[in-house]
Amino acid sequence: MTEIAVSIEALSEDVLAAYAVSGMDRGKVGETAINWAFQGNPRPFAVARQNGEVVGLSAYIRSRLNLSGREAVALQAVDSFVSEKARGKGVFTRLAQTYDQFALDDGADLVWGFPNTNAAPAWFGKMDWAPLGQVPFLIKPLRAGFLFRKLGLPLDFPLAFASDQRLPPLTQLGAWADELWSGLARGIECGISRDRAYLTHRLFNGPMAAQYRIVATEADRGAIVATTEANKHGGHIGYLLEAMGHRDLDGLLASELARLRNRGAELVLAWSYPWSANYHSLRKAGFVPLPEVMRPIKILFGARPLSAIAGAAVERKRWYLSYLDSDTV
Repeated sequence: MTEIAVSIEALSEDVLAAYAVSGMDRGKVGETAINWAFQGNPRPFAVARQNGEVVGLSAYIRSRLNLSGREAVALQAVDSFVSEKARGKGVFTRLAQTYDQFALDDGADLVWGFPNTNAAPAWFGKMDWAPLGQVPFLIKPLRAGFLFRKLGLPLDFPLAFASDQRLPPLTQLGAWADELWSGLARGIECGISRDRAYLTHRLFNGPMAAQYRIVATEADRGAIVATTEANKHGGHIGYLLEAMGHRDLDGLLASELARLRNRGAELVLAWSYPWSANYHSLRKAGFVPLPEVMRPIKILFGARPLSAIAGAAVERKRWYLSYLDSDTV
């Protein structure tokens, strides 16, 4: 039998075909979603082939990383697939090792991501990723029905009473978004740069953009809040994709949470660490840490520095995370 060979590649018809049969969510959405996700990375795939057939691949999103005001290159491991015929042969690890070496040679500073429990042993055990725990889930209950259904009880009543201010949604970002991020970035030791270019790509240009709602205020009081919603986990769930800014943040949050409640959302999920600048505003809005035993899924977090300047990435208390860092919402 021909040996399995691994190579670093750009997007191709072979890669698209592999996505289509892989069962991965991005493959189900199609070529538009794949092009959008990896457009900033000329060679985002490690591809394993046997007899000319793709039997495995791993994929990486390239982003700009803020490290205490310095810009670095981060590669987020997002998709991995090994066909049934190639499983048990170490292909997953070879894919990761091959791309790791390529990233190092190419001058990247960090490889990072959110492995599931199946992939975690390879990333943390064989690839020397620093384990940074689970992602920092917060929850804001809006109605009691979701929780009572889990107990088998037919009860429901509102748990949040703020008013929807009917704020108009944004359709684009102005230069003020760069000013907002510039001020916030000084307090972030490690996190993906959330400037105007990134927010435009992530929130307005992606395949899920029609499902997102963004509101903001500008100038020195400026803030931005982005949300989405979905029927998942047995209920109508809201997601706080991002909430960052200054004095107007509390008002924006209260209004958007009320809007989600009025649309039937039963709870809202968010990611935020206690040391993040927005954590106080989220707690004031009624978010509380979600105990691990109650989490709908287990999402681990890890990173491996490839350069000296990325050394801070192995310390969880230096990171800023939000749902914008998830590639699945």
